[in-house]
Amino acid sequence: MSSRKQDKQKQEKRSLVRSAAYRCFRDAGYYGTKVDDICDSAGLSKGSFYNLYNSKQEVFIDLLNTWALEVIPEIFEQFEASVVGRENSISQIRSALSEELHRGRTVIPLWLEFNVLAIHEESFRRALAKFYRRARSAIADVLRPSMRLVFSEDELQGVANVIFGAYMGLVTQEITDPGNANAEYAIDQFLKVLGPWLQHLQFKTAPPQSPEGQSPS
Repeated sequence: MSSRKQDKQKQEKRSLVRSAAYRCFRDAGYYGTKVDDICDSAGLSKGSFYNLYNSKQEVFIDLLNTWALEVIPEIFEQFEASVVGRENSISQIRSALSEELHRGRTVIPLWLEFNVLAIHEESFRRALAKFYRRARSAIADVLRPSMRLVFSEDELQGVANVIFGAYMGLVTQEITDPGNANAEYAIDQFLKVLGPWLQHLQFKTAPPQSPEGQSPS
């Protein structure tokens, strides 16, 4: 077997283990999950597991790093089309946020445990910090084309940080107090108040369009 094919198979098995580990961490928590549980969920032997990872901690860190590489671009694509000076952009932003709330309701309970673990484990802290930096950077990248004429780069980064923090906070509140802190309802009310201003700001800062609707070169 060629080394390229072996490497591909190894990466596929690592992806299988990460998916299984995520399910186990989500359902039982990090400390409640054993390597045996991950192996059972992935359908792999313990020997196969240790050919791929040295420990449960290594899987955990690889999972965070993979999220940073795979999930953040998905979020960027989700929102990019919503903030480029379109007439229905507020509706698109609402739809994109609703989609991300669905993801967040599944993932954020696990993130909360990650944050607690990061207090005591430096390797966890570094991996989680990298994920958060990529998330904030993606939000700034989405906002930059339509907001760069209004905000300085420092201001843009501050807005991105607050948006990300608000998203995390809204979902966290909903998880702990679902009857009184509905995240989707809160976003709807927020967009009712600030949506018209955001729409005006987008068109104010959008690049001029040619008569054919294309940006001039």
